[in-house]
Parts: sequence; structure tokens; C-alpha cells
Amino acid sequence: MAMAGCTPENWSLQDLSSALQDMHKDHKKIVVPMFQRGSGRWGKEQEKTFIDSLIKGYPVGTMLFYKTVEDNQETYILVDGLQRGNCIRKYMTNPTEFFYDSNISDEFCKNILTIVKSDNEEDYQTIRNLLTAFIKEQKTFKNLQYFNPAKEIAETFGAGYDCIGDLIIIITEFFEKRQDLYDRIASTIIPVIVYSGEEETLPEIFDRINSKGTPLDKYEIYAAAWPVNEKYTISNASIVEYVIAKYDAFTNDGYKIHGYNREDMRASKKVNAFEYLFGLSKYLVEKYEILGFNKNLSSDTVNPLAYELVNACLNDSDKIKTLYVRLRDIELDVLEVALCKAIEFVNNAISIVTKFKGNSRNANKIFHSKYQILSMISTTFKEMYVDGDFSAIAPTWNDKKNIIARNLVHFYVYDILTNYWSEGGTGKIHAAAKPNRYMNEISSRAWMVALDSFFEKSMLRAEKKNIANPKSEEFVFLNCIYLKTFTAMDQLSIEKFDVEHIAPKEQMRKLIDACDGEGLPISCIANLCYLPEYVNRSKGDKNFYQDKKYLLHVKLKDVETKYSFTEQEDMDWMDMPYEKNDFPVLKDYYTDYCTKRFEKIKHLFCESLGIEYEDIIDEEPKIVQKVVVPSNDKQQNKKAKFADKCIIRLAQELNTELIKVGRSTYISNDGNKGYVITTSKAYKQGNREKYWFAYRRNPLADLGNCKEKYVVYGCKDENTLICLPVDEIEKSIDRLNLSTDEDGEVTHWHMVFFKDNAGVVTWMMSKPEIEEISVAKYLV
Repeated sequence: MAMAGCTPENWSLQDLSSALQDMHKDHKKIVVPMFQRGSGRWGKEQEKTFIDSLIKGYPVGTMLFYKTVEDNQETYILVDGLQRGNCIRKYMTNPTEFFYDSNISDEFCKNILTIVKSDNEEDYQTIRNLLTAFIKEQKTFKNLQYFNPAKEIAETFGAGYDCIGDLIIIITEFFEKRQDLYDRIASTIIPVIVYSGEEETLPEIFDRINSKGTPLDKYEIYAAAWPVNEKYTISNASIVEYVIAKYDAFTNDGYKIHGYNREDMRASKKVNAFEYLFGLSKYLVEKYEILGFNKNLSSDTVNPLAYELVNACLNDSDKIKTLYVRLRDIELDVLEVALCKAIEFVNNAISIVTKFKGNSRNANKIFHSKYQILSMISTTFKEMYVDGDFSAIAPTWNDKKNIIARNLVHFYVYDILTNYWSEGGTGKIHAAAKPNRYMNEISSRAWMVALDSFFEKSMLRAEKKNIANPKSEEFVFLNCIYLKTFTAMDQLSIEKFDVEHIAPKEQMRKLIDACDGEGLPISCIANLCYLPEYVNRSKGDKNFYQDKKYLLHVKLKDVETKYSFTEQEDMDWMDMPYEKNDFPVLKDYYTDYCTKRFEKIKHLFCESLGIEYEDIIDEEPKIVQKVVVPSNDKQQNKKAKFADKCIIRLAQELNTELIKVGRSTYISNDGNKGYVITTSKAYKQGNREKYWFAYRRNPLADLGNCKEKYVVYGCKDENTLICLPVDEIEKSIDRLNLSTDEDGEVTHWHMVFFKDNAGVVTWMMSKPEIEEISVAKYLV
């Protein structure tokens, strides 16, 4: 018994295909409703499975049509079954598209090989490949000429031309069976329900039916549920063209769209609410780089960006389902202008980070998440305009805009470093506006926690073979620290910048291998810097102090002050002769290097963003003053860094003030004595501790005309200080191992000391033979 308003009908696959192409013998026509989803939703595997079900005679479900009459022609609106209908049309017009090499049996291949006098089963695939390639070039199995594939098979197997006739016979029989199969499928009946109720109910029926089968996303449901014929006239021709492109994706596949006329839409610029937001999404992602999410979606696929953005701007919660109701009372052109002003305000505020010169190799890279940027835009929008009137700026805006602009860039960076938007969706957008999150300043304590956590997280990596590429948060952090060091000319230049590992990747791998180590955080943020491409390419895989060729293009001082924020002593640990069990030592040195450099770049980060660094670090280790006064304050000295502890103890033992004249150089108050301070961690060698230092002459220049010059070696801690006269070092210089650059020039000499369990400290000479000399008289 038929349902009220519904009539069951039987349609053959041939009839369905013809009606979809408006070529039916009885002039029946099938059209697609404007709310249908894109025809490309099914992939190749789904289509293959569906056709296989038809071949095997499996049930494939019922299709739903709405019957009407247009221009005296029976017209059926395809409410449910578009993907099946599209697949049927493809098969009926080009069945060879659904022919696969797996359709050719082993038995058939064996018969072919018998004719060409071959019995190698490995040649089965060759037969399949040749015949599949041939049939894919055809559009039908009917009335084909098989001389060419038969000839190609004969030539492939060197069988001569006498067998071509037999090959043609067997190939013809095979593909005639495929044609018989096609004819059988063409006459297959598929059940159809023809609905003849009210046309206005079709979207609801579509929604309910598609709760099963291939699920619709919520925007496809909105397309069906929102009023189709409630139109708005808009001015933006680009939005209209995106809507036209959506429907043309159907018409290009041979479909007729019910109620769609391309030229009428283009001339009138009339669209419904769903179409408007569909086109607005495509328009915004192309116009604004900061909104460039899902730019590569097909022309008939919904990008949800504008639906989410407009809802966030107009509502206080997720009401996208009924957003069309809100749009009824709004002039869409005015809304669009207001939206663009809010987007541009946010874009300008954060551009110091997003448009930074260092991004030139990542011009299209988006650091933020979609919901983060929508939150910033929608909250700004609500501050800019009084609800309901988007034609005039709110009277309070001028008082707020500078605060919001400053806070937007802070929150932009802070949220990326903390991955704040990695969880949560539209709910978080609305929460940010109640009250306006971006009217509040981020506290110094919050910055401290965020920066330290960011650094600690990047130090958790254990890398050796595979080194992680910089992530969004690392690009953002780097962009911030270089804001102060890159000049306006740097920003305007055409130079490209690389992200460089200060401790180079390849060299770090070798050091880790030498120690039998499991890995270190080579891609840690503290080991990264920006470097001009031409400098980086000329430097090779050495660090800034091991290579000289690149200095033809740039001054070392510029590298240190502008890009790396390092000095030579920071990288001494890379020149140590590490051995098999020295990984703990390497790890300590690398960790210490990263920790110290992060402190430097954290200063730059805070300075660039106008953050009070002193408010962040209230437990900062005490920095030695310009003048070091002898002190017995153990609590004060406890907070000092290793090198600083050494100089404090030296001043205490000498009972004199020491004046700092360089990074690690000091002179006595009377100017007669000068000291270079250097430190080493301890690493075990048998029952003794070993300490390694690099002796370089260049720091001695800071000591000027001091009569007495010393190098003070801090071994493990400030309790073991070796105050070695420079004259003594120079006397023994030829007995020390050394390192040279690629030009053969000495970069440094190796100073190696040992300390045994009894506290005896010796200095190792390596030439002409190994000898250890007591340095007891030089211990502080």
C-alpha cells in the first residue's frame, strides 16, 4: 500500500542515466535541488564498490524523487541518491572507466600465454596491464577492433604474427562478455519513491533521510534546512561568482540544478542566506592571509569560516543553525564592510609578528589556529560596533582601540606559545568575549610560566637522526626576538632568511654518535636563529666560530649581535674530544648552553613586546656587578652562576676588588693584574675527574697593559680554581694539542686537567709524550 503523497516506481539504470542527462526517450528529466551536496563526495573506492554491488546483484537502496512539471516536461527533483545517481550515470556513459586489471582472471591469462607459447605465470600481470591500458582508452565494450592489442601481445612475447588471429578471437570473446554484463546492468531495476507533496518540505525530508548512509556535515544540513527562496541582493560580485562556481560544479558534470540560472544570478546578485555565507567564506580566505584556512577546497565544498565568524560576531553562543533568522534584519553589504574593518584592525595589530621578514620562506604559513583568529576578530567586532548598527563605530571604540591593539599581539603570541587554542572550538570563541579577554593585560607571572614551559617542552626532545622542523610557536618566538635587532632596511630588503641551528645538526649527530648517546633536543628553540640565506649557504655544517669562509659575506660581530646572540666561549663545548662514555658530559654542556642562550633571547623577547623582564624573573640568578667586592655572604653567592661564583671566590681569596672589562675578563683595582675566567664540567675518566678547556689568546686583549695576566680555570665548581699565569701557559704551548680551521690556523689549544680522589690536580701535556704536571701551587 502506497504512502500518502508517495508512489513507488521502478526505473532501469539506463532510464536513470538518460533522465540525468535530459536524454530520456519519454522526455523525463532529473534535476538536482540547490541544497544538494557536491557530486564529488564519493571517492573512487566507493564508486567501485557500488558498481561491484550492481554487478553482483546486491541491493543498493531506494532513491527519492520529487515529481513536478516544468515547461510541459515531467521533472524529477533528486532528493536522495545523488551519489548513486552520479555513479550510475558515469558507468552507463563510460563503463570502461570501471574496468580493472583484477577483472582479468588467471585462466584467461593462461589461455593467452598458451597461444604465444609461454608458460611463465609471472607474465600474467603483463597481459593484464596491456589489455587494461587498451580498454581504458575506449568508452565502450561494443564493436571494438582488437587487432592492435593482439599485435602488441604477440610482439611483447616474440610470438610472431601467425598467432594474432587466435588472440583476436579470445580477446573478442572476453570483452563481448563484458558488454553482455553492461547490457544486463543497464536493464537492472532500481526502486524509486516519487514524492508529490509540498515542495517546501523537501529540505526537511532530505535532512531526515541523510541521517543514515553517508553522513552529512552540519553545513550540508543547513543548506537543506535554511530557506532556499528567501533572497538578498548584495553588491559583492566576487561572492556571487563563488556561489555560481558551486552550482557550475554540478552542471559541468551534466546535471540540471532546479531553480538555478547562472546569468540571472550574476545579473541580479540575489542569493539566499546559505549561499551568501558560502560565498563570503571563499571570498575572505582569498582576501586575507590570516584567514587562509582550507583554501584548496573544491568549488562546491563548504568552507565553514564565514558561518562561524558571522555567528561569533552577531551571537553570544553557537547559534549557527538559526543564523539565517538573525541575517533577516541586517543589511548584508553593511555587515560585510564592518567585518572587513574588524579583520583589518586585527591583521594590522598582529602584523609585526605575522609579516616579520623572517617569514619570507613561509609566506603562506599561518601560525595561529582558526578559532584563535576568529576569537580576536569577533571580539574586536563587538567592541567596534553597537549591536544591530554596523554602519557607525561605537563611541567607546577610540578609548579602547590602542589597548586592544597592544593586547591582541600579546595574546596572539601568548596563546600560540601555550597552545591555548589546541582544544575547544566555537565555545571558546564566545567565552573570550564574556568579558572581553583582550581588554586585559597578561601578567608578568603568566609570561614567566609560559616562556619557561615553552623552553622546557622543547628541551624534552631526544633527537639524533630525525630533527624536528620548526613549529608555529618557534617561528612566532623567533619573529618576536628579532623585532628589535632587524632594522627597517632589513625588513625592506629582498633577502631571504633561513632558520639555522647554531649547534649544527650534522655536527651534533656526530658528537652524539661519538658518545654513544641516545639523542639531544637539537631543534630546541634555544639552538635556533635566523640567518640570511646567502650567509647560511656559505657557512656549511660548522658553527659560527669553526668556519671562516662565510665571514667573507658578513662580519662575525654582526652575526653575534644581530642573529646568534652568542660568543665564542658559548660554543667551546663543541670542540671537546668526546669519547664513548662521555654522553652525560655532552648532555650537561648542551643543556647549559641552551639554558644560558634562552635567558638571553628571553630578554630580547620581552624587550621587543614591551614586557617588564624584571617582573617575570624574581628568582633570577645574581649577575656579577661591574665591580666584584670580596664577600662572605654565602646566601648571596649561592644564587650566582658558576662563572660568577668563581670570580667572587677569587676576589675573596685575593681580598681585592675586581673590575669587569669583558664578558669573562677582570682586572684588579690597581690595574696591575688581569684575569680570564673559564669553566668546565667534570666527566669521569676511571677513578678521576677530567676537565677540558679551550685556551684562546683573543680574550687576553681585554687585559690591556696588565703586568700580570692569568687564566682562572673553574673545575666543576668554585671550590677548585686553578689560577694559571699566561706566561706558564705560553711556555708549554708547544706541548698542548690544538685545533685548527680549514686554512690551518690555530683556533685554540686544549687545556686538560685531572683531579683524583685525594684532591691532587694535574695538568696534562700531550707532546712529545703524555706527561702530567702538578698545579698545586696555582690552586686558589
